[in-house]
Amino acid sequence: MLISNTAFTVPCFELHYENRVVKFTPAFLYGQGVTGCVDVTLVITGEVRALCRLFMRTAESQYWTYTPANLTCGQRQTLDEEAFFTVIAPLLP
Repeated sequence: MLISNTAFTVPCFELHYENRVVKFTPAFLYGQGVTGCVDVTLVITGEVRALCRLFMRTAESQYWTYTPANLTCGQRQTLDEEAFFTVIAPLLP
């Protein structure tokens, strides 16, 4: 994370199921018109795959939004309960 030209580490939040892990890793605070950003990845036996990027309060929306990893340049979607479970769906085999 970068704040006032100072960097520090922040641990991620993890959801585990069998040999799968979905990690929520903070990327930055107060940058690029976004209050905060979190990268979401899936780890299966050491292989890491990006799932999406979460955005907290952007210039376009006061709510959490996200962009799926497979959409390199797409409009952000609202992160509601249904979207959250869609994002973490790869956790289950």
